[in-house]
Amino acid sequence: MSKDQQDRLSFAILQHFDDLISSKAVDGEAAESMAVAAQCLTEALGVDVKDPEHASRLKVDQTLQDVFDGVFPPRPTKKAATKDEEAKANDLKDEGNDLMKQNKYEEAIEKYSEAIEVVPVATYFCNRAAAYSKLAQHESAVKDAEDALVLDAGYSKAYARMGFAYLNMNKLPEAEDAYSNALRLDSGNQSYKDNLDAVKEKISAGPNVMAQAPMGGMPAMPGMPGMPGMPNLAGMDFSQILNNPAFMNMAQQFMTDPNMQQAFTSMADQFMQGGGVGGGETLGPSGVPENIDINAMLGNPALRSMAENFEAQNPQMMDQLRNQFRRPEDDTEPPPNP
Repeated sequence: MSKDQQDRLSFAILQHFDDLISSKAVDGEAAESMAVAAQCLTEALGVDVKDPEHASRLKVDQTLQDVFDGVFPPRPTKKAATKDEEAKANDLKDEGNDLMKQNKYEEAIEKYSEAIEVVPVATYFCNRAAAYSKLAQHESAVKDAEDALVLDAGYSKAYARMGFAYLNMNKLPEAEDAYSNALRLDSGNQSYKDNLDAVKEKISAGPNVMAQAPMGGMPAMPGMPGMPGMPNLAGMDFSQILNNPAFMNMAQQFMTDPNMQQAFTSMADQFMQGGGVGGGETLGPSGVPENIDINAMLGNPALRSMAENFEAQNPQMMDQLRNQFRRPEDDTEPPPNP
């Protein structure tokens, strides 16, 4: 750190002391002690907030408090609310819940945020965490779960939300800790137990192949944000699947069979006509663009014949694929609070 940077930091610290005293955030003996400490620091550091030349040269655009708040946003605090405020906030929460049922997650976040502005309640933060997770904004979901726990340290569902978010970020130790806390607070909750078992199983399996050896220099994929309904592929053992002779034989058949190529071209055409991923298309409940006839795709005779033959000849391989795509946490994620 250069001498100029040191002086600017010293000025910001002394300015913070001066602001606390002038705003009467501290008073009485505490203010006197702080003033003495500021004077000692001024002499020791050679920086004086009362000196116009120092202020012109060293003062920064943001106060030390502003910088701190930007890095560490303030935690919510309980506040006394009137009955009207409580009713208004609850109505906004209900609107958010209705929007969640319609898969309108961004709009739901807005309603939950409005409810929090009126009355910060743990439930509202927890419900907003669920909406963030639906949009694969898992870091925001963790933050909301943490804020919910600030308001209610015994809120098991907040820990479950946190665990779900950490699991989708492939932060397995954190997910295990969160689900353990959820189960500690609600020991009879089977959903928490199932999710905790699933996390422990992933941890015991060791680092996943995708994270260790990305293909073609591509980064590991902890999930597929922005593609609702798609599974988290990070936990799949692709090396075992791709090295399976039966799977490779099926892939070779797919590449050489004209009927398969025609089926694939048809699927690709429908997908592109639907706007691809993130093309502004309207998504159905399963996350597939509404104008794509997924049933027609899956009912393609060539594809169905290939799948049926493969399953009949390789039942164990199909079981493996089903198990790796299965994620209990998707099935048991707690719904928003009513």
